[in-house]
Amino acid sequence: MLMERLILIAMWLFGFVAFILFIPRKEWRKGFLAFLMFQAVIWLCDMPSFQFELLSAPVREFPKATDLPLTIDYFFYPVLFSIFYVKKREKGRPWSRISSFFVWISVITLLDVVIERYTGLLEYKLLTWYGMWIYMGFLFYVSQVLCNWFFKEKSLFQAEWWGHNED
Repeated sequence: MLMERLILIAMWLFGFVAFILFIPRKEWRKGFLAFLMFQAVIWLCDMPSFQFELLSAPVREFPKATDLPLTIDYFFYPVLFSIFYVKKREKGRPWSRISSFFVWISVITLLDVVIERYTGLLEYKLLTWYGMWIYMGFLFYVSQVLCNWFFKEKSLFQAEWWGHNED
């Protein structure tokens, strides 16, 4: 139990430090939106996953309030997604962007499998490691599409789009 608590504290510390160090200050708005977008998507997907016992979290922060692992799902993974989203390549070959996406998903899934295997923070019930890889890929893809949609919609309200110049 002590090891799990220390891992949760380390996730909080690493998350704060990683957000500050790996996301440039001028990109914090984009990183924070990506953070919130991933939280919304994972909340919608994790509720049924834990309700139908695909996953469980034996050790969690508020065991009487929720079955969900709050630190992992609502802080640590969203920070990783926000770093991914801000650092992703917008230009370049599609193959390099796709391979970068798969490397991120694979590393996060590997981290998740290590957490599941060696701690009591997560337990795969009906889900396997490759199911988790697909699940993480789905979460990252949907969150990325939603963030891209949000930032492209901003240009609809700029003066050039309407054909007016503010000069």
